[in-house]
Amino acid sequence: MQYNCVVSTNHIAVELWEKCGFTIVGTLQKAFKHKKKGFVDAFVMYQWLSKNSE
Repeated sequence: MQYNCVVSTNHIAVELWEKCGFTIVGTLQKAFKHKKKGFVDAFVMYQWLSKNSE
């Protein structure tokens, strides 16, 4: 399963997705316009789903 856009500055969301078993597999540079920080990166996160948990 792939989650396409977790904003890099949202540390709580990144931590939550990682606790759910997702890992960062890519970075979209300057993909999100933050109100205070300007353009920031977003992460593509991925987790393998299988009945057998392979």
